[in-house]
Amino acid sequence: MELPSHRLDPRMLRVWYASSLALIAGTVAAGAVAALIAWQLNGPVSVVLVIAAALLALELGDMAISPRVEYATWRYEVTPTEVDLYHGVFVKKRAIVPLVRVQHVETKQGPFLKANGLAAVRISTAGESFEIPGLAEDDANVLRDRVAELARLAKEDV
Repeated sequence: MELPSHRLDPRMLRVWYASSLALIAGTVAAGAVAALIAWQLNGPVSVVLVIAAALLALELGDMAISPRVEYATWRYEVTPTEVDLYHGVFVKKRAIVPLVRVQHVETKQGPFLKANGLAAVRISTAGESFEIPGLAEDDANVLRDRVAELARLAKEDV
């Protein structure tokens, strides 16, 4: 079976980088607070700093690799009978969602997506939800409406 042909909007890379930077900023802030507390209590400040530095190194490494690999592997396809999703950095995941099982379709935007003119499409079944994370707002709305209509038609055919 061939991989799906549609890709995410390239602006999704910016969103992933911004999310990583927010996580790094949080780690720096938490490390600084923990170091100050350890210093005030005459505790092991160096241990706190080593742990914070290790976390920062992991987060920087993840930021350097994951967004580009995730973007390169993320693909999706909507056919008259199913939604086919393929993605993953270290573990590749492929989900084929029969449209007859779709109960709910929505678009959503967090602050990073909104700032970049993107939206995510969430497709829900009775047991699980699937998300296409980074589409241009207009494309996301069109895809949401298309999946909803195809799901309605699939249910009428049953």
